[in-house]
Amino acid sequence: MSELDYLISALIMAAVTFGLRAFPFMARGFIAHHKRIQMLGHRLPVAMMVLLTLYAMNVHNWSQPADGYAQTLAVAIVAILQLWRRQALLSILTGTLVYMALMNGWLF
Repeated sequence: MSELDYLISALIMAAVTFGLRAFPFMARGFIAHHKRIQMLGHRLPVAMMVLLTLYAMNVHNWSQPADGYAQTLAVAIVAILQLWRRQALLSILTGTLVYMALMNGWLF
């Protein structure tokens, strides 16, 4: 390929990337009132957090019953805080801090 071919390829990739990133802003009037998009906006963040939690719990080596107590306790704290306070940032940060404290031996 010549230098011109590389330049044209890069320009095409830049245009496609820009178009994909600009589309939600250009179509905001349509998608803001669409029922399916609103439903996704409400349910997708929770679904992603559940998937990330399941993945993180599955990655751990569960060879002993005591293994994963830090993860289990952190997940329980996040769930309780989320149900009680309904503050995702507070729940996630507290769960992360508890997990890191348990893993580093700062608690128990």
